[in-house]
Amino acid sequence: MTKSASLKLFILLLLVPLIAHSQNFTSGFNFYLPPGDTGSTRFIPRFLRSPLTDQDFVSIDGNGHFSVKGAPVRFFGANLVADGAFPTISKAASVAGRLRKMGFNLVRFHHMDNPWSSGSLFIQGSTTRQLNSTTLDRFEKTIAEMKTNGIYADINLHVSRTFTAQDGLPDSDSLKDFCKAINYFDPVVLALHKEFARQLLEHVNPYTGRSLANDPVMAMVEITNENSLYRYWRDGALKPFAQGGILTVRHTKMLDTLWLSFLKGRYTSTSLLAAAWNVGSHQSNQGNQLVNGSFEDLRFMTPWVMELHSSASAYMLRDSVMPESGKYSAAVVVTQTDGFDWHLQWKQIGLRMIKDTLYLVSFAARSDSFRSISVSLMKDVNPWTWYGGATISLTPQWKSYSFSVRAPESTDSARLSFTVGGQVGIYWFDDLSMTVAGADGLIADESFETSSVRRIDYASCPQFTDQRVRDMSSFYIKLEDDYFAHMRRYLKDTLNVKVPVVGTNWNIGPADMVVQSKLDYIDNHAYWDHPSFPGTPWSATDWRIANTPMVQSQDGGTVARLMCAVPMSGKPFTISEYNHPFPNRFQSEALLFITGYGSFHNADAVMFFEYNSSSDDWDTDKVPNYFSIHRNSAMMALTPSCAFAFRMGLISAARQTLTVNYAPDDYLTLPRRDPSGWEGPNLVDRLLTLSHAVRTGSFSSSKPFDPLSLPPTPVQPYVTDTKEITWDTRGLLSVASGRFVGATGFLEDFTNLRIGPVSLKAASGFGAFTLVSLTSDSLQQAQLSLLTVSTKLQNSGMVWDGTTSIHDNWGNAPTQVAPLILTLQIALRADSIRVYPLDPSGRETHGFVTYVPSSPNLFTLTIDQSKQQSMWFGIEKFGSGVSTAVGERAADVPKKFSLRQNYPNPFNPATNFEFWIANFGFVSLKVFDALGREIATLVDDVRQPGVYKVRWDASSLPSGVYFCRLTVCDALESSVPVFTQMRKLTLLK
Repeated sequence: MTKSASLKLFILLLLVPLIAHSQNFTSGFNFYLPPGDTGSTRFIPRFLRSPLTDQDFVSIDGNGHFSVKGAPVRFFGANLVADGAFPTISKAASVAGRLRKMGFNLVRFHHMDNPWSSGSLFIQGSTTRQLNSTTLDRFEKTIAEMKTNGIYADINLHVSRTFTAQDGLPDSDSLKDFCKAINYFDPVVLALHKEFARQLLEHVNPYTGRSLANDPVMAMVEITNENSLYRYWRDGALKPFAQGGILTVRHTKMLDTLWLSFLKGRYTSTSLLAAAWNVGSHQSNQGNQLVNGSFEDLRFMTPWVMELHSSASAYMLRDSVMPESGKYSAAVVVTQTDGFDWHLQWKQIGLRMIKDTLYLVSFAARSDSFRSISVSLMKDVNPWTWYGGATISLTPQWKSYSFSVRAPESTDSARLSFTVGGQVGIYWFDDLSMTVAGADGLIADESFETSSVRRIDYASCPQFTDQRVRDMSSFYIKLEDDYFAHMRRYLKDTLNVKVPVVGTNWNIGPADMVVQSKLDYIDNHAYWDHPSFPGTPWSATDWRIANTPMVQSQDGGTVARLMCAVPMSGKPFTISEYNHPFPNRFQSEALLFITGYGSFHNADAVMFFEYNSSSDDWDTDKVPNYFSIHRNSAMMALTPSCAFAFRMGLISAARQTLTVNYAPDDYLTLPRRDPSGWEGPNLVDRLLTLSHAVRTGSFSSSKPFDPLSLPPTPVQPYVTDTKEITWDTRGLLSVASGRFVGATGFLEDFTNLRIGPVSLKAASGFGAFTLVSLTSDSLQQAQLSLLTVSTKLQNSGMVWDGTTSIHDNWGNAPTQVAPLILTLQIALRADSIRVYPLDPSGRETHGFVTYVPSSPNLFTLTIDQSKQQSMWFGIEKFGSGVSTAVGERAADVPKKFSLRQNYPNPFNPATNFEFWIANFGFVSLKVFDALGREIATLVDDVRQPGVYKVRWDASSLPSGVYFCRLTVCDALESSVPVFTQMRKLTLLK
């Protein structure tokens, strides 16, 4: 059998178990949350119906946060998209009321300008210069009902508008991507954008008597969605169709003309341009430093090697099926992963690098599905210094990639390494090279006189001098600046918009951020496990997900991408789209991740994408698509508690904010250092966001940003500097503050874990739970609290293809929730508690279970959803707590903590300890030997204030010196010691 035939057989064997395996679960229960339910109950956090008045306009305070009536405000929001943005008149009130009840106080209106449905502000097939009166009426009725319920609106002015021949725009039938990128330099498109803004924002709403521009219901305005000219340049799209770009011939000429005008404004002659651009120009005189980068040499196994760790496994072979060039490519077949992507690395070692030399790494690659991998140049011996690299997104088609690295030192022990241990699959590589990068300035045939000075591609920037790259970057940045400045002035000065305005939410690094920093606030968005489409974009049948949990991500997941130096000092920060899309089996983790880290990074708004986008059906008990959550109980059941925690500030913001200040060259010459650009610049260690807030301060520093000015990379488990959030990437995220506790992940693997006043004793699988105080008291004192338990959800009759797709087999109503069995021990000052399984409206219709403490003020309760069939459990406490002594507790309450010297001392074989506890808390009393090894745990539980005595028998131990340590932690912050004291003991036999 040939190697290529062997590879095909491996693929077939790989797919067979996936096809046979089903992700569906049995014995699920239905928890249908009523779509028109707007009423309050005592165990669901209450979000009162408070109509917005002229005193409720949103502004920005002196601390750089959104403010209403002089007080900071946070928004817990959702997107209404396309058809979902236009409920029928009769349903608008119930839609708004339910949004309010579930905790949402902001709606982002998205894809209102779409061309594919009747749910649009335009009539399909007609002009986009005239608004659809029917959908406009529905939209304005919804706005009025939101206003009555105290819900604000985020208005998107440009998302998916597709120009028609009737609009008077040349080439309208040829414009791609909803005319994105082109809007930055085509004056006709700018005028059409302004016209639509005027039509929408100045139209008087008949239900409120106000236009949006003059109505406090509008909280913010977004100019254009997911639209960065710089990013289109990075992706190689700013060129004609024939060259794989998105530009018509007319727009290509328009952009080229603007480029020449820009240059002439800086340099008045070709000679001055050449003098500036040719500084530092040189030619490379070295060839490819990689051996057998084309894989045509029969000695394929030398020098390419696989580095394997732990249980991860993979092998490599030379493949003749569909190489990028020549007869062969390399194939790396990953057969098993272990959760750590770096445990599988395909590499070439023994490479030579010379200090301060710029190296260009280029290669072609593809994979058997849409996947991401990382590639790096680094030292192959201790201390394994990382010199540079990139994270790249692979597709089933060959694509070319490159990145450059300036060597920080000279070495003969460098390696080029591809990290492929993230997912099982096959990865192909071809045409690998590592060369010393040359640098061109002005090319011989270029001049102002012949209008021939070319725009250069992002990926080719390493081949050009710093000044040429500076000018190219500056050109695209200026076009963005001009467009946003013009639109903002029009909105503020002409239309009299009173609320904050943002540019776009598609930011890949400091070059984008320097533009967005001039708008009123900063926006970003992220998805975990977004569906990919190997063939036709947005195909209804040909799509895949990885179906993996973010809680085991090693790279910081969405948190790192969202939060790392994207927020800016002195400006509000919003997350306009967030989701772990259905049918990912682990999506219940999404709510706690975004609530916890959104609070920690002091975000001003989080918005789930989406609430609904599917016609006017708000009732059918079926999840209709990847993103809609309004019928997804696994997500929606968690929103009341998470919204309450986020909006009320129950989770603390970071204690330390790391500020990143960029010099202009950090972003203007970045394409020379990072020509791949696939995930934006890796200037800041993203994992820092798991311990600290990381915000950008300015873009005008006099010296380049130095990554070494920041703290070192945190180690896992990652703990925030507030000590309230812990992320153990083995599979658990936990949050513990005074009034809120939550955990999500593989709960069964973390038994006896203490999370604030809660200990996780047992669980039957993956899931999420939150516990929130419904009063102003701490959880320890709360008269009423709500426990929410969520796992995974499916439609009835969903049909999986292995683990990665259901194609168009979405199933039918009703939805089913997988039951979880969960045992928790809760520290609560009470004589007894009642636990009420609540119905889907939050009412107490299923009776209650009474619990008495298993030990003083500790209640052990078990939730079995297969029997109780609820996701909400109200907890009510009775009494003020058990006062019975534990051990030999004295009646008097000491005024301080203390560990008294043991007696007798020296001792043989037993001794006595006395310790004083001034406040209710978690108490640990442990004995260690002289080497610091733990010998015995004498106390490890919650104790009331008092004086305690404990006897220790050391008859099984040898003579020697020992140490006893008392640690007392607050009952609500069990990881934060409030007192520690150590005593020396002597055992003599």
